[in-house]
Amino acid sequence: MGRITWSGLLAVLLLAPALARAKDPTGLWWAEGGAAQVEIVRCGDALCGNVVWLRSPFDPNGCPLRDEHNPDPALRAREVLGLRLLHGLRRPDSDAHEWQGGEIYDPGGGRNYSATLRMDGPDRLKLRGYLGFRVLGRTTNWIRVSEPMQCNESA
Repeated sequence: MGRITWSGLLAVLLLAPALARAKDPTGLWWAEGGAAQVEIVRCGDALCGNVVWLRSPFDPNGCPLRDEHNPDPALRAREVLGLRLLHGLRRPDSDAHEWQGGEIYDPGGGRNYSATLRMDGPDRLKLRGYLGFRVLGRTTNWIRVSEPMQCNESA
């Protein structure tokens, strides 16, 4: 009995950080198939995310990529690196794995979309951007930046 108790306690202590991380999207994520890294952090009672790395950070002229498609001309000169892409995502009490009510900005098209974020295990999330109704959108899969990289061929 004592051996089982210690084994159980050890298992709980080892699994607790992984279980907590399964519900927590804060951290560094590979986005758009590895084209960018986005850091998701807490902004008050919501989540926000900023571009912190780009695979191709320069335009054809060797200049930093700019938010050139932004509908606001005053914002077109800002760099994509450092840009806030996600904001306002909040977790309703009813679902510990999903954040809703936020927006995602697409610098490639200069548009904001409504967004939801759902954890798909400790190191994967599904981010859905949509217009008005969730069915009118696109879901992207993001992978947590970690060492070493974990491949999931069954996904």
